Amino acid sequence: MLLLVVTVGQVLLTREFTAGTAALALFLVLVLALLLWIWFGTYYMIDGTMLVYASGPIKGKIDIHTITHIKPREKLWSGLKPSLGLDGLVIYYNKWDEIYLSPKEKEQFIQQLRQVKEEIVVEG
Repeated sequence: MLLLVVTVGQVLLTREFTAGTAALALFLVLVLALLLWIWFGTYYMIDGTMLVYASGPIKGKIDIHTITHIKPREKLWSGLKPSLGLDGLVIYYNKWDEIYLSPKEKEQFIQQLRQVKEEIVVEG
């Protein structure tokens, strides 16, 4: 991210400010804005019986009663990953859906989910 900031600064400070450099600077600023939005806009929250998640432009809700099982410290190679961490939880819900989340306090997060639905199986 620091490299993006330095690159934008170099592009903006060059004496030859052309349409190409303006387009490059705009592109880099947009990429930086997206990365900052994801970094500061990632959260998970339990609201009643709903698991609410957001990571930048990715937002959604999962009914906790549809969660079947959770695999801690698992990697999800495809699918929805609104997370910043590499050591997270794969949450399986509905019949075929899965999502990768990485809350800071994983055990506490799992316990909060199980307070809503005790039957959630935690594997591993």
